[in-house]
Amino acid sequence: MDDRLKLGDVRKAFRLVGEVRELGSDPQRWRPHMVLALRKLVNADVVVSSEIHFRKLKTTGRMKVFDIGWGSEPDGKVWQIHTEREDEEPENFWLAMATPVERRDVESSVPDPESDAEAELVPVRPTRSVHGGRYLILSQYALPHAGVVDQLGLHRAWDDEPFTPAEHKLVRLFHVELGRLWKKDAIRRAKDPATALPPRLTQTLNELLAGSSEKQIALKLELSRHTIHNYVKALHQRFGVSSRGELLARCGPQQSTFTPKLSMELPKER
Repeated sequence: MDDRLKLGDVRKAFRLVGEVRELGSDPQRWRPHMVLALRKLVNADVVVSSEIHFRKLKTTGRMKVFDIGWGSEPDGKVWQIHTEREDEEPENFWLAMATPVERRDVESSVPDPESDAEAELVPVRPTRSVHGGRYLILSQYALPHAGVVDQLGLHRAWDDEPFTPAEHKLVRLFHVELGRLWKKDAIRRAKDPATALPPRLTQTLNELLAGSSEKQIALKLELSRHTIHNYVKALHQRFGVSSRGELLARCGPQQSTFTPKLSMELPKER
């Protein structure tokens, strides 16, 4: 069986990476588009793209897993995945606990300005990068900066033509190139103090960059002016500036990176 990648397919895979990037950060936009496009690219019946997060509940010590993503069906319909289950083990997802060295790397790279008081991150890693065979391709990509494993699964019916080795390679190529965007984003986060801002500071900074006053920000976020003023002071301290003008010069105009974000990385409203 021919396992060589066709140049035209490789170009399509890279083009899809570009499309995902241009869609921006919202996973509710880029994941549905990606699963539908991959279904056509590899002629799969079902494509599932999800992120796996493991947490340990501090109150009970029990393991909890979050599986978040999107899937597509042969008729072009898409559905959203968001499950939370307890007492799951990594091996049920073809994952393994991180080694002590990997654990230190993960824990030191995950920005956690507003850590969950009820659960702690459990670093995991894929046991192999690609699983599957004739009717299944499962590519797993570790994202240490977020303490998550991204999964990309493609399925065909038993009476269809089986996946070829070349298609396995094509899916993995696409997944690795997508992962490069996350790695670049992780490096950018390490260098830019704005990337690890807590959600409320991020919202305040964005409003300041848009020209809003502290009073307008307080009304929009439904917070007191005193609270917003404290947020502005915190931003001054974070960026090492002493005035609004210096802050805007330091942070704006914001340069979009078009990096696809993970669902659990998005700021949560309070």
